[in-house]
Amino acid sequence: MSRLRPLQSHIKKILLTVITLTFVVTGSFVGWRQYSVGQQEVARVLTAQIRIAQSLMPSLLLAHDRRLRAMAGDLAGRPDQEVLARVKRECLRRDPFDICYVLNPQGRIVYISREYDSYQGFNPSHMPHVKEARQVSAVFQSVFSKRSVVALKYRLNANLRLIYERDIGNILPALLHLEKGEIFDRQSLVLLTSEGVAAYHPDQNLVRTRHHLAYDMKNMQGPNSRGLYSYEYQDKRYYAVRVELQTPRGWLLYLQVPARPLMITAVKEIALQLVEMLVLLGLLTAAIQFILRRFFSQPVQDIVDALARYEPESSYPEVLQPRKSGVREFARISQAINDMARDVSLSTERFRRLVDSLDALVYVADMETYELLYINRYGIDLFGDITGKLCWQSLQSGQTGPCPFCTNHLLIDEEGRPQPTHVWPFQNTVTGEWYECRDQAIPWTDGRLVRMEIALNITESKQAQDALADEKERLAVTLRSIGDGVITTDTAGVVTMINMVAERLTGWRQTEAVGRDLHEIFHIIHAKSGEPVENPVDKVVATGQVVELVNHTVLIAKDGTPLSIADSGAPIRDKNSEIVGVVLVFRDETEKNRLQEQSIKAQKLESVGVLAGGIAHDFNNILTAIMGNISLALTDTSLAADTAKVLEDAEKASVRARNLTHQLLTFAKGGEPVKESTNIASVITDSADFVLHGSMVSCRYDIPDDLWLVEVDHGQISQVVQNLIINAKEAMPDGGEIMVSCSNVPVGSAAEPALKGDSRFVRIAIRDTGPGIPAEMLTRIFDPYFSTKEEGSGLGLAICHSIVHKHDGHIAVQSQPGQGTEFVIYLPEGKAVQKKVVEEEAATSRPARVMVMDDEEMILNLSRQMLNRLGHEVVLAHGGQEALALYQESLESGNPVDLVIMDLTIPGGMGGKEAIGELLALDPQAKVIVASGYSNDPVVANFRDYGFAAALVKPFQLEPFSRVVNKVLAAGQGEQQG
Repeated sequence: MSRLRPLQSHIKKILLTVITLTFVVTGSFVGWRQYSVGQQEVARVLTAQIRIAQSLMPSLLLAHDRRLRAMAGDLAGRPDQEVLARVKRECLRRDPFDICYVLNPQGRIVYISREYDSYQGFNPSHMPHVKEARQVSAVFQSVFSKRSVVALKYRLNANLRLIYERDIGNILPALLHLEKGEIFDRQSLVLLTSEGVAAYHPDQNLVRTRHHLAYDMKNMQGPNSRGLYSYEYQDKRYYAVRVELQTPRGWLLYLQVPARPLMITAVKEIALQLVEMLVLLGLLTAAIQFILRRFFSQPVQDIVDALARYEPESSYPEVLQPRKSGVREFARISQAINDMARDVSLSTERFRRLVDSLDALVYVADMETYELLYINRYGIDLFGDITGKLCWQSLQSGQTGPCPFCTNHLLIDEEGRPQPTHVWPFQNTVTGEWYECRDQAIPWTDGRLVRMEIALNITESKQAQDALADEKERLAVTLRSIGDGVITTDTAGVVTMINMVAERLTGWRQTEAVGRDLHEIFHIIHAKSGEPVENPVDKVVATGQVVELVNHTVLIAKDGTPLSIADSGAPIRDKNSEIVGVVLVFRDETEKNRLQEQSIKAQKLESVGVLAGGIAHDFNNILTAIMGNISLALTDTSLAADTAKVLEDAEKASVRARNLTHQLLTFAKGGEPVKESTNIASVITDSADFVLHGSMVSCRYDIPDDLWLVEVDHGQISQVVQNLIINAKEAMPDGGEIMVSCSNVPVGSAAEPALKGDSRFVRIAIRDTGPGIPAEMLTRIFDPYFSTKEEGSGLGLAICHSIVHKHDGHIAVQSQPGQGTEFVIYLPEGKAVQKKVVEEEAATSRPARVMVMDDEEMILNLSRQMLNRLGHEVVLAHGGQEALALYQESLESGNPVDLVIMDLTIPGGMGGKEAIGELLALDPQAKVIVASGYSNDPVVANFRDYGFAAALVKPFQLEPFSRVVNKVLAAGQGEQQG
């Protein structure tokens, strides 16, 4: 704190400062004003004088102009001799040093003043003063007198001109006379021609040398508001007034005064006035100081002295009135102080009685020294009068320094400002009692911050709370042992307990959850709409009944994981049956719901398969007749081109119908793929390139060379890849990129938690850059007949799912709107096998005897026509019994059947599946081809296991039919040759 000074000293300092500032400001103004008045007076006097000089200049310089002009007017048109005679007479009246001469038309002098007769005949026409047009020339040196002159020119007649050289020296007497009347020290006249040459100057050398004086008048400024110019000449500053002469036109006349003498005069005047003002201010200061001391500072000092003598503890405080000062307000101040002293005494007594009546400890301690500044009666009764002692020594026991639990640092912020009241429980180490302490930093009477603590004894309530806490802990132990998640809350929905199962499901620990609102911990939404579900606590408190959550409730865990749950809430009642809280019991049903959804999805797929299986046999038989006959018709070389085109279109439509049937049969229960170890890389690239041929979508592959083989049905997996590539292409109508990547997945890969068991897999990922799939559609993406495209059948992805599932694989999808879609397929690793050698299937070199067994007459007729076209003999049978009889008859007759084609199933009779065993019993070397419209039938998929040599899938055309027949016949011939 800075050193305090008496009021009288402050008043003196302030008064001195005010007087000084007044003197400086007033002095500055007086100086400026005096200087301005001085300049104004100079301008006025100089202007009056220069006006006189201005009026005299034309008459001085052109003294003979009127007489000569009149003469020239009289001589106009007169003969030259008469003119010359008149000029001679008039020129006798010239002033000293003035020269007259007359020029003829050739510019030669025909007459000149007699002093200069030697120049008779001289030609001065080349000189500027002769050539220029103006009547009065510039100042120049006369070639005759060698003096500074100006030339006046007059036309006498048509042939002669008069030049009158006026000597500048003739105007000097008049100007010198004007200068003698100077008012200011060293004032002078300066006359400059329009070219800036000195025509008159106190320094006559400048005039004689025709010095260009305007160049030496530097830093020319003005005129100012008073009409004064200022400039520097020979390093001296001058003030001047200036006028421009009309005759001679453009000449400038200056009346100048040196600036320094004027400034000295002004400074003397200013100094005199400042001294007078200083004396006046000194007298004024003394008077003011006396008045202030008499009527202000001394009465205030008297009041201060009285206050210093005042005793706050006195019963009748009184501050005596100061000595008479003639000021009523000081008397009122004294009375007001006395009144306030009495009020303070009464207020202090009331405060003491109030605080002492509290059933709580109240004390105040210094926050730096820990000194006790105040303690109420309650504290004195407990600890004695310990005012002035250290709080940590008197209020606690066993302390060797400030208490480690001291709250001082919590009561003020980093900038030293008081914080809100800090409430905390504490067990006193002296009394052993529990207190609820309320600590706050407050300003003390001397301005420092101190700690005030109000401590209320809460020992009984603390014991009750501990008992209740023990009871709650026993309840919590019970609840934690329950297998379901349990959360308890109070009636306001604030969490009071959460068991370990609930911790695991919600992601919140007990220490984190307790004290938080249930909405934050138990965040539940509707699974389908995503809307928040009504808080069960509110419903339980409102109804007082046990409530169940609605179906499709999803709990959003702390990390955002959604869990399907089943939940119930019940009220917690006290001994008076009042609701004091709510208990929620819930369990995770995510896996249960997932299994239910998979079961429903499998049932949907199976229903599609049942439907497909029911129509496939008859439908494929019909397609066989259609496609077979079309293929036979197309072999006719005599067909017209238009007819062939129509048949080809019909064949293409039939192929599409066949493919649709095969896709539907994928869902058929029991249908198995025909698997073999395959390098999946070629299947992927061939299928993708085929689909994307000619489109604006490009495909990029990332397939390692060491990719494992897979055990798959080549055709079915190709169909899966094609379906996924088609979907990706259609998702990018304006073009884009498809990325296909493959990798090996070892057993138990941590990166692929969806894969279970001890198998190794090949991972295939197909990712596009399309718009993505909304989250609400992802769960239904593999459902049959579910499609996001108007023209879609809704079977493509369902077929993919069914095929991959039958290959013991796994398919999944990941997508976000705006970030594309990725399908991931996992296929089991296949056994390493040697690459098959593709044999050239040449047609058999000899006709064969072929038996065809089918219950459809149109299939029999078609087969006969195809075999006849291939050059074979045909035997037809309508069922298994008939086929066995005909085969046995052929063996016995010595004309055996070389090949048998049997339909797998004969409604109401023996089909190929039943007949193959008996046929092989008759002839173990029999070559039998099984034919069926069930492409995914286990017998067709594993035909060799049942004794068949090959399988023929309906519907078929001539080319695949002949290839299978010739292949089996060729194999039979090879065995015979071997």
